[in-house]
Amino acid sequence: MKEEFLLEKIDANKLAQQIKERAQQATNEEEVRISFAEVFNPILRNWNIKFSYERRAARYVVSGVRKDALYGTVILEFKSPGKLKSKREFEKAKEQVKKYIGMEAVDPRYYGRYFGVLTDGFNIAFIRFRKGKWEEPEEPLEINAHTILRLLEAIRGLRRKPIEAQLLLEDFGPKSDISRKTILVLYKSLMNAESPRTKMLFEDWRRVFSQVCAYSKEKLEGLVDHYKLKEDYKVVDVEKLMFAIHTYYTILMKLLTSEIVTLFADSLIGSYLKRLEEAYLRGKNEMLIELKEMEAGGIFAELGIKNFLEADYFAWYLDEWNDEIAELVYEIVKKLLDYEPATIELSPERVKDLFKRLYQNLVPRSIRHKLGEYFTPDWLAELVLDEIGYDGNPNKRVLDPACGSGTFLVLAIKRIKEYAKEHFIDERMLITKIVENVQGIDLNPLAVLAAKANYIIALADLLRYRPRGGLEIPIYLADSIAVGRRMTLNGWEVYLKTSEGEFWIPHEVLDKSLLSRVLEDIEFCIRNKYSKEIFREFIGKKYKLNKNSIEALTRLYWKLLSLEKKGKNKIWTRLLKNSFAPLLIGKFDYVVGNPPWINWENLPEFYRNNTKPLWNWYGLTKTTKGMGLGKVKRDMAMLFVARGLDRFTKENGRLAFLIPFTVYKTQAGAGFREFLAKGYWKDEKANSPCKVLKIHDLVTLYPFEGAVNRTSLVVIEKSGRTEFPLPCVMWHNPRSKRIDQEAELEEVRKTTRQFDLVFIPIE
Repeated sequence: MKEEFLLEKIDANKLAQQIKERAQQATNEEEVRISFAEVFNPILRNWNIKFSYERRAARYVVSGVRKDALYGTVILEFKSPGKLKSKREFEKAKEQVKKYIGMEAVDPRYYGRYFGVLTDGFNIAFIRFRKGKWEEPEEPLEINAHTILRLLEAIRGLRRKPIEAQLLLEDFGPKSDISRKTILVLYKSLMNAESPRTKMLFEDWRRVFSQVCAYSKEKLEGLVDHYKLKEDYKVVDVEKLMFAIHTYYTILMKLLTSEIVTLFADSLIGSYLKRLEEAYLRGKNEMLIELKEMEAGGIFAELGIKNFLEADYFAWYLDEWNDEIAELVYEIVKKLLDYEPATIELSPERVKDLFKRLYQNLVPRSIRHKLGEYFTPDWLAELVLDEIGYDGNPNKRVLDPACGSGTFLVLAIKRIKEYAKEHFIDERMLITKIVENVQGIDLNPLAVLAAKANYIIALADLLRYRPRGGLEIPIYLADSIAVGRRMTLNGWEVYLKTSEGEFWIPHEVLDKSLLSRVLEDIEFCIRNKYSKEIFREFIGKKYKLNKNSIEALTRLYWKLLSLEKKGKNKIWTRLLKNSFAPLLIGKFDYVVGNPPWINWENLPEFYRNNTKPLWNWYGLTKTTKGMGLGKVKRDMAMLFVARGLDRFTKENGRLAFLIPFTVYKTQAGAGFREFLAKGYWKDEKANSPCKVLKIHDLVTLYPFEGAVNRTSLVVIEKSGRTEFPLPCVMWHNPRSKRIDQEAELEEVRKTTRQFDLVFIPIE
């Protein structure tokens, strides 16, 4: 059996050089074609890809081998050496390629199945039909390693599937054999778990998950029927089933993201999935070694991404490794090898918030809605960004404090890329600006991992320009509302409550921006099993901290070391780094998002107690009939607005959130309405400004899939006070049919009606 040429192992630089050397000897387009054939035909034959040559037109037509491939046909049009340097000849040649695609496809709906390539041996251009129009360069590109690699990716796309949500759903969604088998095996492994670390991770995940949503076992019961577990189990632990589903989803995300990163980071590592496949064929424990490296962040660190897999609850399956888990991970790897990672660059419109739709289907809609999970369609997120005035300027800071799978962040990055093209911004500066200025926070561990994966995919074509020292993805597993903070005899400290008790950090460490460095040193000392005395001396010499702070850190170190000895560590320092990020990330020009729509009284008691002072602080406890907090149903979205404006929004900055329309009318919203009208008093003299600029009434659009929530968009500026009458846009959908979740914003504007109204207070 012949060995397949791996794209990652092909020397594209050498191929480019060979083509240009041959072109120097060529005198006409036929000889240019022959030079390409000599270089490319061995690869095409090895890949089992058919090709035909049209002699009269000096054109290669390379056909696909599967109906669901990224492309159906690649057309290579050849011209005489150097001919494309002429603007007139280049324009004429482009028209020829477009005309040929039109003749072959017949119907414009199928133009996108063709990938046009134009070359004269020295220069090359790519021509495609996307989003209803031709995408073509104004001038040709030089033939070099990058352009040859792009051509090879397009040709390989003839035999691989595009990375898009629908195809991933078919292969890995809830109706697929592989999802049910894997989730069942993971569930069984959880029920029979032997590692104390597995039990610890599950317990702390359960703690966090209860804060994320209005959670109870009863609300998860539908999962049993969804995955047909009654056939195998009389009694099902639905919490462990949910944990198994989340774990399956993260394995898929990690593997796919690893493959994309290895392609785009200009590494010599080659296909990560191929590496895993080869490891499995050598032995299941070889695969375990590779996966342990991945879960420790090794593969991503090698590629310059430092924090993709930190504070991750879902690597427990490695501690429970067995033949069944190994075989199913191998099955996932094999299926993923069917996909073309270059889709990100070749056909980016297919890759939109990739993991959102997969998760939407892994957990039934009815259960997600009971848990307060509503995913924002792209068109609605685009409306939010438009209304807040965000044009993609990379110097402006953007935060989503409840980022979910990263919809707003991905769309912000897309705008930045478009802005950069128009303003000729250098790619190296651009990627640095993006990771500095586009940030997210979420309390859901699964959402944070999905958001990081989507963020990396959005950055994929810029990864080769990453800083030499690497980069961190600025999405944090944290509570953007309430970070534990208290006064002790030894001064202020911040703390985190977990299933293993409290962890604390002296405030001095945060004030001096030492948190990351101190936690890295604690990890180093744990690995080297330093005694308490040696640690105290080590930290004392390295940092200029007061005695109380040194003692507090020593107590923290000793607690973490004891957990390490019990097999319950490897997550806590990363959790601490993330948990206190809201205190360190500063303020932003734009704060956007769709905060959770959860009733405050449905949250755990300890979380209600933690956040109750904030409701009072912002004056949100006031009601129209004097009812106190806890006696009426208050939506957490109100607190997100107040906290987001106060903690994260710059002076004169703007906040835009999707929130329930009911807050403008109900008793429970009286204090919130007063906050919107007047801001809140920091003390007797200082008022924090709040100026509502506009409200959108989206009630009749029912924008969230399968939900009947009464939705609004509020846009606020942190300056002055709200002026009445207040502009309001009421949207009306005249059709009985719901708006397609995949619709473009412009399409939604055209199919709905908008009326300009005003809000006037009556209280």
